[in-house]
Amino acid sequence: MYNKIGPIFKKEFSSYFNSSIAYVFIVLFIFIPNLMFFYFFGGIFKEEMATMRRFFQMMPYVFIIFIPGLTMGSWAKEKNEGTIEMLFTFPISQWKVIAGKFFAAWALVGIAVGSTLFIPILTQLTMGDFDWGQIFTQYVGAMLMAATYIAITFFMSSLTMELIDSFLLSSSILLLLTLCGYITSAYVMIFPDWLGWLKVILNEISLSTHFNNFSKGVIHTKDVVYYLGLAMLFFYFNMKSLESRKWS
Repeated sequence: MYNKIGPIFKKEFSSYFNSSIAYVFIVLFIFIPNLMFFYFFGGIFKEEMATMRRFFQMMPYVFIIFIPGLTMGSWAKEKNEGTIEMLFTFPISQWKVIAGKFFAAWALVGIAVGSTLFIPILTQLTMGDFDWGQIFTQYVGAMLMAATYIAITFFMSSLTMELIDSFLLSSSILLLLTLCGYITSAYVMIFPDWLGWLKVILNEISLSTHFNNFSKGVIHTKDVVYYLGLAMLFFYFNMKSLESRKWS
């Protein structure tokens, strides 16, 4: 299987670094979230202990901009340049092409997310201990959530030919799926008893709600299944979208 997916992965991954996309993405990902974390959220000692919980609580919202910005051209660019037709002529299954592209984007996001490890490492060296079990869980959750965001953006990119359309469509869907859990908070909206079912549904489909446990350092099977299931669902939608283009 790797013999088929590997070349696609290498091609896509290297293409990020052959242009300025990867470098801009990583630099901005390090700078902007950390600026927000330390300037607006008080940094690691806001809760009178060394923790990155607030940093990861804002991650679902950071991903809304960063991941569509990175992957908006996954298929829209291929369509614009006419190279998508060539992909269909390769002696490789369509799902393997999608998987190669997906893992390339996921790997780059992993590098960007992993680059933020300097915060707990420097704190550990200069100030005191971190709960590394919690840190591990937070990073695992961030990568699972990133996989879902990438799969959704890939599908949205397959529906359009323009990069800006792909970005706006992906960001809008991700924003909706992220905020739908936030609005169920009593601070935002109070649901009457007869709408309790709606509150439950909005919470269960929310991208941010399922990340709450990870941000606290807790791995819950339900949250893992949610992210993996949603990623596979949109992976399937992506395949069907490309198949419909192939035969149209």
